[in-house]
Amino acid sequence: MAEKIALVESFLSCHVCSETFRDPVSLGCNHSFCSSCLQTFWEQSKNKNCPICKRKSSKDPVGNFALKELSDSFAERQKAGSSETEKGEKKVEVVCSKHPEEPRLFCMDEERAVCPF
Repeated sequence: MAEKIALVESFLSCHVCSETFRDPVSLGCNHSFCSSCLQTFWEQSKNKNCPICKRKSSKDPVGNFALKELSDSFAERQKAGSSETEKGEKKVEVVCSKHPEEPRLFCMDEERAVCPF
């Protein structure tokens, strides 16, 4: 179980700050970073190359809302998991008041999790 969490965490981590993504953006090369981390990196390096593959970014970074939702959900679960061991209870994010299911779908237009039913 710990290996699976570590694997998920590695996919949801910024390669600049090594933390779970905060306000993630993606470059044309499909690498993603925290928006503020990428801006700081670019200011310090005085160019707009990808920190991983060094490819020049000709366009502004695009907000990655699906990655944001996944990162936020992962961070909430991690936080709930640590308080769960302290309190012995489980927190579940509810998207729909009619169907108390965990979110599984993400609407790109509305930029939020949606009820699958």
